Amino acid sequence: MIEDDYKLLIKEHKDNFLLSLRLGVLKVDELRHLMEHFQEEENYEACQGVVNAYVEFKKELDEH
Repeated sequence: MIEDDYKLLIKEHKDNFLLSLRLGVLKVDELRHLMEHFQEEENYEACQGVVNAYVEFKKELDEH
């Protein structure tokens, strides 16, 4: 189904961004620039992946 493919793309993006945040390759304040880029490209799966990664990363930080 198309919806499953869409969800899989979002999860793949989220996993990549989350790993980058955890490793320190990507900083939280850089996420805004990524969002702007992906919005310009109309890549809304990547936009949602950025948001999901941020939410999960913030939750992890709050737990520590």
